[in-house]
Amino acid sequence: MKKNRLLFPFFLAVLFVVTGVLVVWAQTAPDDIVINFVTAQEQEEGIALDVFFTFVDGNGRPLAKANIESATIQLLGEGYDPVPVVVEDPQTPVYVALIIDTSGSMQNVIGDVRQAAISAIDSAPPTAYFSVIQFNETNEVVQDFTNDSSRVKNAIAALDSIPNKGTCLYDTLYDAVTLLDEQIQDQPYRRAIILFTDGKDQLRIGDDAPCSRFTYDEVINAARPSGISNPLTPIHTIGLADAAGGNLNEAELRSMAADTRAFSAIGGAANLGDLFQEILDGLNSQLVARALLCDAQEGENAAVLAIKVRENDAFLTGDFGFVSSREYVCQAPPPPAKIRINSLQYDAGNDLYQLSLGMANPETIRRLIINVWDARGGVQVLPDRIFENPDQTMIVELDASVLENDRTYRIQVQAEDESGLLIEDEDENVVLAEKEFTYIRPQPTFAIQSVNPDYENGQLLLDLAVEGLNTEGMLTYEGFIVDESTGSKVSDFGPGVLDGRQLQIPLPEAIAAAEEPTGYRVTLTLIMPDQTRAEALYEFTPIPPPKPGLGTRVMQALANNPAISGAIVVVLLFTAVLILFQNRQKKKSKPQTPRPPVDKTNVFMTPSPIVAAPAASRLRLRVIQSPGAAAGKEVVIERFPYVIGREGCDLNIAGDLRVSRRHLEITRQGDRFFVTDLGSSNGTYLENKRLPVRQLLPISGTQEIRLGVQTIIELKT
Repeated sequence: MKKNRLLFPFFLAVLFVVTGVLVVWAQTAPDDIVINFVTAQEQEEGIALDVFFTFVDGNGRPLAKANIESATIQLLGEGYDPVPVVVEDPQTPVYVALIIDTSGSMQNVIGDVRQAAISAIDSAPPTAYFSVIQFNETNEVVQDFTNDSSRVKNAIAALDSIPNKGTCLYDTLYDAVTLLDEQIQDQPYRRAIILFTDGKDQLRIGDDAPCSRFTYDEVINAARPSGISNPLTPIHTIGLADAAGGNLNEAELRSMAADTRAFSAIGGAANLGDLFQEILDGLNSQLVARALLCDAQEGENAAVLAIKVRENDAFLTGDFGFVSSREYVCQAPPPPAKIRINSLQYDAGNDLYQLSLGMANPETIRRLIINVWDARGGVQVLPDRIFENPDQTMIVELDASVLENDRTYRIQVQAEDESGLLIEDEDENVVLAEKEFTYIRPQPTFAIQSVNPDYENGQLLLDLAVEGLNTEGMLTYEGFIVDESTGSKVSDFGPGVLDGRQLQIPLPEAIAAAEEPTGYRVTLTLIMPDQTRAEALYEFTPIPPPKPGLGTRVMQALANNPAISGAIVVVLLFTAVLILFQNRQKKKSKPQTPRPPVDKTNVFMTPSPIVAAPAASRLRLRVIQSPGAAAGKEVVIERFPYVIGREGCDLNIAGDLRVSRRHLEITRQGDRFFVTDLGSSNGTYLENKRLPVRQLLPISGTQEIRLGVQTIIELKT
């Protein structure tokens, strides 16, 4: 029992050490970055760069994402400042030529190779397009580039080794580089080669005679052509070595990967799956750093990507180059925005404040933010008032109904720039303007402006003048009316809720029955929420309506005596029937005049055809893919022309730097729709064919159109 007690602390110590080692291993810090691929797209205001890179450890193996604290791109030379970049997962396609050795030496392991390659395909990046190439003394493309993983797996499963065949390695690699050039052409897509082999370039094992027409240096020159604007083709190598070292030239495979900024994995048949997976992990570990450089010289430019990760004190850097067709010079930034409060006026009638603002350089402000704080309590009392792209002068209304009487408040004005950051003044304060005020709630004053009887509806209408408070739902009333000649009260009214500027109370019976003008005095009392009372008096002399005439009185009497009215109606009906009967008897005694002949000619009228108005043509647009907030947006276009671009258009794709300010225009002629490229920098593509600039192209049905590199829209007629 005692021995077990001693073993338990020992076990915990071992577990602690092992766990610590695992944590340290899981948090392995990157030692370097490898620049995999660079695209440079010229825009109106600068060069849009996409720099694809991978974090690697001290052995050159790819690592997953690190804890990035900052990242910049800086042109090499004097006078250039670092430009902040955005680091994210790449969304652009990557075209991969998967090359598998099927020479005679592969006969015993080809089955394991197929299985390992098929398993690795499942972990490929979702944007990967694979082509499958088998080679021995010749090479053959058994599957062209496709994003369908099942087709890629079927092509791999059909591969088989051919006995007594050599290994023409260099010819196959050279042809694969050419195949990628033809597939991608001038598109800014990533590319890569994954090579699997168990041998070196030779016609027969044990014979140093080469199998290929091309040499190692010619392959490297094709994959890494001269000139920084030419695309690099990384050659990732997987080498299968037997226990004795075999026929594999391991040093050459590693050198080939290093010379083309790729990764290499060498191992035995037992770990084929790990070898393939290591290379696929390298593709999945790629990141892209995006920046828009407003500075660039005409011709070749050299730059450096610098990334600071939390685990390293020093920056990780990688050099690269790009070409610009012209010189770009950064414009001087606009002067900082300044805001002043011109005035603050209280509107007692509506219980609100009118804040007048003046702004210098409002074009640098994307959002204006106004808030109100309790100056003593330090809490915000009104929600933020936000205004997009404010004008140079503004008047803003602030609700005062929620403020406490005789309390001091502070108005603060802030602003955000285009990047969403708060703008600071010279002293680095984010509050650009403020003003304190003390709220004094006004007491209501009111008077009776007029009193008018409505004899027809039996109401007395009191028109009020109320100032200093919004009275809706806040005040109650009560009152009475006195006959001035006798001093006697003729009616009481209320209590009730004052919901407007006019009171409608029942017309007192004394006023309704008066036959001569008589003077009255009305007393009205308003009761405030705090139970304070205010009183108003008004004297009025209503003029009784004229007495009705004889006919009116008769009609009123009949209305008041239904029995008499019914008897009169019966007599009138009897008289009318008697007169009608007598007239018919007279007509029978008169001789009848013969009727004229009737023309029975039929007249046929042909109805005018009804022509339905043509239905208005509409076009449905959906953003299928875009790196910004526009992705997934759907609109129905009913007005033409309709312009799509990055800003200031009918549809703005603000998150894609590859979309020009005015990129594409949609027009309608009759019932037909047309699209026109407006001279965009990165082009408009329909079925992977670039549209000619400023030429109408008809569309119909459902068609996908790509704007630049990353944004795809769908048009449906």
